[in-house]
Amino acid sequence: MNKFFLLGVLLMLSACAMPQAGMKTGRRIGAFGAIVQPAQQPQQYFVDEIVDVITDPPGARIQINDAFAGYSPLKAPVRRIWRGDPRYPMTLDTVKIEALPVAGGQCVQSGIFGQNSGRTPPQVSFNMTACSVPAPAPAVPTPAAPTRVQ
Repeated sequence: MNKFFLLGVLLMLSACAMPQAGMKTGRRIGAFGAIVQPAQQPQQYFVDEIVDVITDPPGARIQINDAFAGYSPLKAPVRRIWRGDPRYPMTLDTVKIEALPVAGGQCVQSGIFGQNSGRTPPQVSFNMTACSVPAPAPAVPTPAAPTRVQ
């Protein structure tokens, strides 16, 4: 009977020593004296930039990162996020800017800016009538009619 009572008291005391949800935990001593660090969440830092988007002709519908931003010409704020652990190289999001046509003879123009964690250019311009012409299909030789050998 004493063993069960002693076991119950030990269980109750060990439950009180366990960190509960929402408690801040700092450095802890592990089972064999090793210092255990709590897992660190990746941090995010924001970089706000302004981009001036110009199209020729003006009036194209502008999307930034697949969200409607307005009609050109426009100055739009762009929020980019540094991702990762500050102890290691962090990466900065890229920005996708797309100009959608509003008249005949125009084509979708787009670009991805800020690769390799570089700055987004302060001004981006698109020529809406610079549509790429598809290359002509290669000529397929027609099979020759079979000839009879006599």
